[in-house]
Amino acid sequence: MRIISGSLKGRKIPSVFDVKNVSPSSDFLKGVLFNVIGSDIEGKVFCDLYAGTGNIGFEAVSRGAAFCVFVETSPELISIIIKLSKQFNIEERVRIIKKDVLKALDKDKGFLKEYRPDYIFIDPPYNLSLCGKTINEIVTGAEAACFYPSNIIVQHDKTEILPDKYPPYELIKEKRHGKSVLSFYGIL
Repeated sequence: MRIISGSLKGRKIPSVFDVKNVSPSSDFLKGVLFNVIGSDIEGKVFCDLYAGTGNIGFEAVSRGAAFCVFVETSPELISIIIKLSKQFNIEERVRIIKKDVLKALDKDKGFLKEYRPDYIFIDPPYNLSLCGKTINEIVTGAEAACFYPSNIIVQHDKTEILPDKYPPYELIKEKRHGKSVLSFYGIL
């Protein structure tokens, strides 16, 4: 895996297919994701939930995001994110939350109020039905924080069907590739 565009273009992200429940986003899907976002990412706060190695979040920073919040529980994967942020010399643009995503998003924790992300990317392990639960926690936390992220993007297995609406969010676009789907939600 590598960063495909921006200031960090060509930098390598280690493969971790041997880590349980980790299946990194392909370069193709990553390209599709950021082609949809386009230059709107510049200066924005990006949040990479279920971050894994940070593949998507590092791409966001490379393309001009002000900073990225990575949320991950695995000590092994967190150490990779820390190592890469130092190696890429972008530590000041990286925040790491070492916590279960659903616990980090709990409305009482103030996650959304503190970081105020413009984009939230969700890519949980497939077959655990975490996408809908995670979106619901974002909506509940947003209500409590009086702050709604502009965009929620979910990468999920094509067999996991997500509703078109999680009020106030509505599905605005879907991109399919192989067994994966990118679902883009926005406030309409």
